[in-house]
Amino acid sequence: MKKRKVPQSLTDREAHDLFTRFAAPVFRAAKSLQQQRSAQRLTEMLWLALLTGPDIEATIWETLEKTGLDAEDVQVAKDRYYNEMKPSITPAELRALKARYKVKKKGA
Repeated sequence: MKKRKVPQSLTDREAHDLFTRFAAPVFRAAKSLQQQRSAQRLTEMLWLALLTGPDIEATIWETLEKTGLDAEDVQVAKDRYYNEMKPSITPAELRALKARYKVKKKGA
């Protein structure tokens, strides 16, 4: 895999490209218009979780489970997030995204 150079500050386009890469596994599975709308909402929530960390990740999974989604569907989403989406963003890219969005560490 080609090593990507990550700038210290991301442009709007670079941040959008990272989101697109992150969201791709969910959008590949979304066939209908309704599935694409749901995929957009889910990927936006998971993007927030990626940027803010494990506490928000846990809250999102708990919330999805409480919405009445089938437990198997939630597990599929978790597997896709942890195995495909989250690893698609390198640690350097994540640092640049956190800097761009001014994500503060807990207690800071």
